[in-house]
Amino acid sequence: MMEFALMATLMMLMTLGVVDFGLVFTLAEITSSAAAAGTRYAALSPAHYTDTAGMQAAALADANNMTGLTAVATRTCTCSIGGTEVTCPADCSGGGTPETYVKVTVSAPFNLFMNMPGMPSITTITGKSVFPVQ
Repeated sequence: MMEFALMATLMMLMTLGVVDFGLVFTLAEITSSAAAAGTRYAALSPAHYTDTAGMQAAALADANNMTGLTAVATRTCTCSIGGTEVTCPADCSGGGTPETYVKVTVSAPFNLFMNMPGMPSITTITGKSVFPVQ
């Protein structure tokens, strides 16, 4: 009986730890998928990649408007692939070709199911997606 009590407690702690990690990975997949949905919306047409509100709405809709989820869509420009960001529309008179990207960042708060020593009880899980649109 004593052995069962000790082992059951240990097994319950391990089970709750596995549940917490599973929930973190699930939330990470939800935020990544929602961010990708926002950039897919932007890729539909030139009118869509200037519609940041539409990108954010598409991202939130992909996550079924989950409580606490936030989406931020931005448009960035560079004068070369992987170059430093410049003001849109890009003035590349010094050389290079203008590149336009949309970036959607989706964040969600995560509360641990069980508080663990050395780990914060609340953290933010973030998913990002960047897509060239021009």
